[in-house]
Amino acid sequence: MKKLLVVANDLEGSGKSTLALTLSHFLNEREISHSLILSDESDIESGRDGEYWDIEDEIEIGQLIRALDQSDAVIVDVASGAARNWGEFCESQELENLLAELDVEMTLIIPEHLSERCHEEIVDLAEIFSDQADYVIAHLPLEARGSVQEKWKGGAAAKAMNYLGALEISVPGISPDLATALESSGKTLSEALSETADLPRFLEVQVTEWREQAALACERAGDYLVPERVDGLVSAM
Repeated sequence: MKKLLVVANDLEGSGKSTLALTLSHFLNEREISHSLILSDESDIESGRDGEYWDIEDEIEIGQLIRALDQSDAVIVDVASGAARNWGEFCESQELENLLAELDVEMTLIIPEHLSERCHEEIVDLAEIFSDQADYVIAHLPLEARGSVQEKWKGGAAAKAMNYLGALEISVPGISPDLATALESSGKTLSEALSETADLPRFLEVQVTEWREQAALACERAGDYLVPERVDGLVSAM
């Protein structure tokens, strides 16, 4: 069974790019063929690898079918503000039924940090997609920006995700050594993750260590992220 992995949270700066790149590396390490779909034009302009889809305009269902046909997994990095567009696409194309026919499971991977606005977006995603997908909440150690800090446990977002059976994982924080290396190189973590071949050695070492820790978090969600294999092969569509 193949996987459609959708990384979404309409809050800008919530960690979507970091998560999508981490998932791509996680699948690469396991030699799982996959496609990375970008929907923020600025990512393409900055040279980030991936295929661009204009989710806010219109997606052809054939694009998705071709991507799923060519790979065992497809990662869709949904740009900030485009989650509802993806939801409308799923509804208009009756994607839940189509994916069932294609033997594909959709997992919604949602970055979370302790921000009131972030939690409001998570509640909205729960309402949009409901039981159309499996859910993984990826807790990121980011500071709350643009709104007050809000605890996860006991909050509305946590209750909504618990109702939908979401699995929770914790993404590692940025160590002091990694923070220093990123600052010295003038890069963000997501930029460093997308440019590993060109990194200075001291930053490459720190990014590699961070990726190893992040891979352990992804392992916890393996059933939600990794295509099901039968006799060493991904199950046929």
